[in-house]
Amino acid sequence: MEIFLFLVGYFVQFAASCILLYKIWKHKSIYGLSIDTQASYMLAVVARCIWSMETRLVETKFAYLELSLSTAVAVGLSFMCYQLQHTAPKQSTPFLRAYATAPAALVLAFFFHPGDEWLTMQILVSYTMFQEAFGLLPQLWLMRKMHEVEPLTSHYVGLIVVARFIRMCFWGKMYFLGEHFLQLFFADVLHTLLSADYMYLWCRKLQYGGRLIYSQSAV
Repeated sequence: MEIFLFLVGYFVQFAASCILLYKIWKHKSIYGLSIDTQASYMLAVVARCIWSMETRLVETKFAYLELSLSTAVAVGLSFMCYQLQHTAPKQSTPFLRAYATAPAALVLAFFFHPGDEWLTMQILVSYTMFQEAFGLLPQLWLMRKMHEVEPLTSHYVGLIVVARFIRMCFWGKMYFLGEHFLQLFFADVLHTLLSADYMYLWCRKLQYGGRLIYSQSAV
């Protein structure tokens, strides 16, 4: 049951990625999308391909299915971002770019990972969580610079945050079972807090309709 809850979060993220893939394919543009967010998620899924084989996730075939689908869609999104990068001249500030957040996530993972060993596969697990947390920041930054968030993009980001909330429930469940992954839980809490104001606006959009204005001038 606990493993299923973990996988549900990633299936939600997969659904979000499919929405984004459809949007890019339809418009042949990545305007308003952060290349660094997709690069970060690509790095995270590559790390997952390594450490997932060393965890209890291998006990279910759904884990293999989810990882295969997530890897395929991450590769597809990264490839399309590379091909269409000329349609998105504006990207995030340098300290939020993937080349800055990836080393930062790795350093955090080295010092904050489950277990007492310094060199362990758990470092890659922590790296995945921190990289995913940092990965959404460039997209949020970019949306704040836009007057209005395009509907499919807004749903993509909203579902990503929902996926992280589901994984927070997984960490909470594991805590009550006596398995403490507080470092990983903290990464998802950080992710959720940083996107809390966006989620408030997204939920209002779902409830009342209309446009989603996330720009700084509207705050």
